[in-house]
Amino acid sequence: MTALPALDEAPFLAAAGPRDRAWPRVLAMAAAGLTLAFILGVIATGVMVEALAALGIDLLNSDPIAGPPPLLRSALYVLEISLALGAAALGALIAAARIFDRPLRSWITAAPRFRWRQLALGFGLGLAGAAVLSQVAGLMHGEASLSAGAPIFDDRAALLVRMIYVAASALGFLLAAWAEEAVFRGYVLQQAQALTGKPYLAILVSGLLFSLVHLEFSPYALVARAIIGAAFAWTAIRLGGLEFAIGAHLANNMMIALFGQAMLPGDPVDPGDATGVAFEIAIALYLAGCAELLRRRRPTTS
Repeated sequence: MTALPALDEAPFLAAAGPRDRAWPRVLAMAAAGLTLAFILGVIATGVMVEALAALGIDLLNSDPIAGPPPLLRSALYVLEISLALGAAALGALIAAARIFDRPLRSWITAAPRFRWRQLALGFGLGLAGAAVLSQVAGLMHGEASLSAGAPIFDDRAALLVRMIYVAASALGFLLAAWAEEAVFRGYVLQQAQALTGKPYLAILVSGLLFSLVHLEFSPYALVARAIIGAAFAWTAIRLGGLEFAIGAHLANNMMIALFGQAMLPGDPVDPGDATGVAFEIAIALYLAGCAELLRRRRPTTS
């Protein structure tokens, strides 16, 4: 078996240079990046709230008669959250590009341009893997199929509402996946590598911060998110960019949205369980394997 090449030689990690190790710049990024991310995130949220208010839509109104249908509320809520995340991530990367004097693209991919084909592969392979593993988990819990209780098959909602839900969820979760990957597998991963010089530690830091920022402090939820975050980091390093990870991240969220449960404001946080952790471990190993197969087929920067 061919040994894996040193991770610190990977083009995506090598994008970080001496400026990324200069503590004055690192501290300036901590202040300016968080500030700009917060400002743009708040502005995006405010714009979305005002737009919904102008249309007479209140996402907090769960009245089945007076309020919007649950799937429509979820679709609009996903768009609101994703716009805020996207704006915040863009603010953070703009600050990083100015402070570290690097092209913004260098936190996204080591390739000359964004590779949409890899994003599509990440989505397709991620969706297939999640579907199979979810089906297996469902059978273990006595559920006949993925369609049982799935929002997309909820016949209480009109077909048009379900179509809007699917389209809005896809758009929103794509933007959210880009935002989270750009921050945690782009900036955080490269910054941790620049400061520590240890790629495996950088992967761990990326996964842990990704888990902690969701403010879900159940041990199971923390471990599950850290594992999948580490898997996304691995694919980014091995494939030379975030494209595959963004697609796989989108697939993971779409599986939940379409076959799990609709995300609504005010819903209680799922604390997770040991089964969820086992599921994330299986998904992580599967995605890492897919990344290795793809890496052998073509150079990471093509």
